[in-house]
Amino acid sequence: MDLGKMDLGKGIVPLTNLSHVGVAVKDAESTITKFISSVWDIGNPDVNEYEPKPDEVIAGGIFRVRLVFVKFGTITWELLQPLDDKSIWAKFIKEKGEGIHHVAFGVSNYDEVVSKLQKQGYPMITAAVFKGCRWCYFNTSPGGICLELREEYKKL
Repeated sequence: MDLGKMDLGKGIVPLTNLSHVGVAVKDAESTITKFISSVWDIGNPDVNEYEPKPDEVIAGGIFRVRLVFVKFGTITWELLQPLDDKSIWAKFIKEKGEGIHHVAFGVSNYDEVVSKLQKQGYPMITAAVFKGCRWCYFNTSPGGICLELREEYKKL
């Protein structure tokens, strides 16, 4: 296949920064102590237990999850340990096992990018607010990539 001869178009969203890679895990502490910290010197990861309040849920339902953020140079891994069976991460682990769940991009024009993806027909799976930051997941197909958008930068 010669991609140079394909009609690729210009896309609908400008490239943004990679915020993190989300990894669904059964036990974040075990993943950190028995694997990650045995290989890399990661310092002290940022650990949060997250259950959005009903008024913070934009799409999808209420869930509980333990979030562990681990820095690998310029890349962050977000370990997501479901604390109930309601979350999309619990469903992911049940259906596929532990592994990479999503790729997250920080955007300054959150509403615009979300609107463009919705107009293209991509379904929003879940969305909420975490520490004042809106975020959402889109199921993208073809490609099989779960895409997260995070409102990390305010538009200047």
